[in-house]
Amino acid sequence: MTDASLILVDRTPDGVTRLTMNDPDRRNALSLPLRSALRMILRAEAGAPETRALVLTGAGVGFCAGGDISAMGLDPVAALQRFEIMHDIARELAMYPKPVVAAVNGAAFGAGFSLALLADYVIAAPGAKFGVSFARMGLVPDTAFLWAVQRRVSRARALQMVAGAEILTADAALSEGIVDALADDPVTAAEQKARALLKLPPLPFAAAKRALARADGQLETLLAAEYADQARMFNTNDHREAVAAFREKRDPVFNGT
Repeated sequence: MTDASLILVDRTPDGVTRLTMNDPDRRNALSLPLRSALRMILRAEAGAPETRALVLTGAGVGFCAGGDISAMGLDPVAALQRFEIMHDIARELAMYPKPVVAAVNGAAFGAGFSLALLADYVIAAPGAKFGVSFARMGLVPDTAFLWAVQRRVSRARALQMVAGAEILTADAALSEGIVDALADDPVTAAEQKARALLKLPPLPFAAAKRALARADGQLETLLAAEYADQARMFNTNDHREAVAAFREKRDPVFNGT
């Protein structure tokens, strides 16, 4: 599979472009090639006049499983380099100059949950699940999760979700305002919503979105804290234990080091 094929790009004549993360055998886990392709294509579509709105979804039964666990626990320096790409993606989506609708067709865990939250509108399949799985891997929330989730729930609720490494059903996510709508065919519903958003004047929408992302100054502050905290976590015994336990299909034993 080439890097280009990891993100499928489908355009419609009216300006809705669907980006599909395309590694279904691994539930669209954010491998280095996939995240690099996503960053490249997001940047390209931001300036493409034929794209007026984006729909982001995943191939197969999952939306995005989050970080690529097969690459975790090996090289903390390389991990930070991969991590920087996710920060670029978070910035792109937080201030994207065009409407972005997430069509969550299945599980959205960890950074995959973050990607959904960074969209302007979230539509999920009734069987979709949302996992705050960072702590299970001995890591802190990343890809601007804490910034994005607080646009939809309270700070207290965000901390509860993180501390409990919660997994939310689609119904629960809808009731909490994390998801905006449920649909049996979330991709079709997302494309319909994207078309509705095309009625907005594009320049004021883009300006308002940028202003909201920058208004409190928290996005860059949080990303800086994420970077520093995750750099420490990549070097902990607990993170290495979490990765080993996942691979060995057992419960991890954390010791706080």
